[in-house]
Amino acid sequence: MDPEPSPETVTEPPPEPRWGLGDWFAGLLVSYALASLAAGLWLSLSGDEEVDLAGQAFTQVALWTGMVGAVLFASRRKGAGRLAEDFGLRGVWADVALGFGVALAVQLVMLPAIGFLLQPLLGEPDVSEPVREMIDESRGPGYVLLLASVVVGAPLVEELFFRGLLLRSLQRRFSTALAIGLSAVAFGLAHGSTLGADAVILVMVSLTAFGAVLAVLATRTGRLGPGIMAHAFFNLITILYLTFNP
Repeated sequence: MDPEPSPETVTEPPPEPRWGLGDWFAGLLVSYALASLAAGLWLSLSGDEEVDLAGQAFTQVALWTGMVGAVLFASRRKGAGRLAEDFGLRGVWADVALGFGVALAVQLVMLPAIGFLLQPLLGEPDVSEPVREMIDESRGPGYVLLLASVVVGAPLVEELFFRGLLLRSLQRRFSTALAIGLSAVAFGLAHGSTLGADAVILVMVSLTAFGAVLAVLATRTGRLGPGIMAHAFFNLITILYLTFNP
């Protein structure tokens, strides 16, 4: 018979995190409120009728501030205080190759297939106009900042917010499959734009599908590294293609 464990060897399981969907929704509301305030402030200071490229960057930073703030608040006040433990913010070198392969498959196979299936309903709307306009307005340092924003900033912040805080909060309440689906829909809806209705639908459906792929990567590996790399390469491929195919 095994001896009784000594008091020194008995360890209690880590406490259950207290963050959840409420933290994500609060972060979403704060993020969009900050973005709206930033856009209004920029217009009032610049005197322009529309937010230019610099103003869009300012607004984006405000949006990301709310998202990152929600993640940090949830982790430090209601979790382990470590993003790697709470939300899987870690990676390995193999994530680079995995992310590149996934991004390439999505760009070359999944998105064309979605466009083909929706063509009888939507036609062939141009969904690249906003990105083309940003590229056209970016020159020199501005183009470098654009690349840094879409290849580094967006993947890191959005993976933390959608596949970290949101997906893991959903997994605590629902099955993994339903959590993946709901987080993917939220990701797609968050990327609406001022395009025409047909183009907006195509963008949201495509990004919902991409969000599902990113969520599967997060749940299967237990870390955000593969999704961050896939997201980064996906955006990089898009920017480079539109840059050299105006």
